[in-house]
Amino acid sequence: MALKSSGIFCGRAGIIIILIILIAALASPATGQGAGKASTDELIKKLSNKDAKTRWESAWALGKIGDERAIDPLIKALEDSNRNVREWAALALVKIGRPSIGPLTAAMQGGNDSVRWQAAAVLGLINDSNSTEALSSALKSNNSTVRYWAAAALGQIREKATQDALIAALADENETVRNEAGWSLKYLGGEGLLIRLLKDDDPKRRMGAAHSLGDPAFEQAALPLIEALNDSDPGVRAEAAAALGRRGENRFIQPLIGVLADPEEQVKKQAIAALALIGKPAIEPLTLALQNSDNATRAGAAAALGMIGEEKSVGQLIPAFKSGDHAIRQASTGALARINGSMAVPSLIEVLQDQSLPEDLRADAAWALGEMGDARAKEPLVYAMSYDKDNGVRMSAAKAMKKVMKAIFDE
Repeated sequence: MALKSSGIFCGRAGIIIILIILIAALASPATGQGAGKASTDELIKKLSNKDAKTRWESAWALGKIGDERAIDPLIKALEDSNRNVREWAALALVKIGRPSIGPLTAAMQGGNDSVRWQAAAVLGLINDSNSTEALSSALKSNNSTVRYWAAAALGQIREKATQDALIAALADENETVRNEAGWSLKYLGGEGLLIRLLKDDDPKRRMGAAHSLGDPAFEQAALPLIEALNDSDPGVRAEAAAALGRRGENRFIQPLIGVLADPEEQVKKQAIAALALIGKPAIEPLTLALQNSDNATRAGAAAALGMIGEEKSVGQLIPAFKSGDHAIRQASTGALARINGSMAVPSLIEVLQDQSLPEDLRADAAWALGEMGDARAKEPLVYAMSYDKDNGVRMSAAKAMKKVMKAIFDE
């Protein structure tokens, strides 16, 4: 289930935004209790007003008054159809503070899903250890958005007693919940705990730990992440590769190149993306891998060079196309198209026209010219459609011709 973004606290950045709002909003003085009791009933009634602006202004006014009679109506306002009303009701509950904890806890356990996850988010912003037991229980909710915000809230409160519940959440079926649990564990157990979790029996927990250790601030995590590239679970290997890419250090280049031959596609894709993140320092090692490695590694190296996007790689990708297997030719074509396909067109036309070359190579050259969509390929493809001695080449040229003509007409 995708995380809902229905107006309040949308992601980790949303917490930062809300905290900024709170700093400004909470700085305003609360209305005295005497005046508050006189106006609370009227403001509660206005929470049902047809005008949304009246509703959200009333919600915030109730928060400033701080009368506990407003708590349940404000929790009810978390169901409002208007985003501003929901957000100001939430902020009002934070403003009221500790007296809101009990009712919010009850709402988190028994309300509808929208109220439950907003209640969890508000409890995190109130930041009181009295809510940690309920939030830990919410990590077992059947709704992924509730679990996500429970994990986020526990990361705000940072009580050691919640560590085990968050470790269990690292194995959550939902990736965003796992990632948020990992973020929260950073503040509770730190680097050492996450490194130890790379050896946990549950592969999902290992995945969550690997994801969290992608933070460059964790200086001791580099070698454990490199070791995790050999984990028995492909999901862990993929997360380790992605984490190394986010850290972006040159010393990770060779271990990541080694993963390009992984039998699992998700691992290869993450390794390619990680090498692309490291960028220019990876070009020379990838060029060597393109020339001297096994076919799977060569194909991955070609793809990574394409994602890095330096034109100087074109001179290495064309020979790789000519000398590699079908997978290498496909990867090289994709890379050439991404970098600058026009530079490769003359060489591909030469391959297409050389009848001494293998049929599958000529057919792939025709396909590649179709991918480039360059008008210069039109006549060579027409000729190959009519006169090449191999039926497979003729068919490939015909398909490529359709793509070239479409590209010409689309210009």
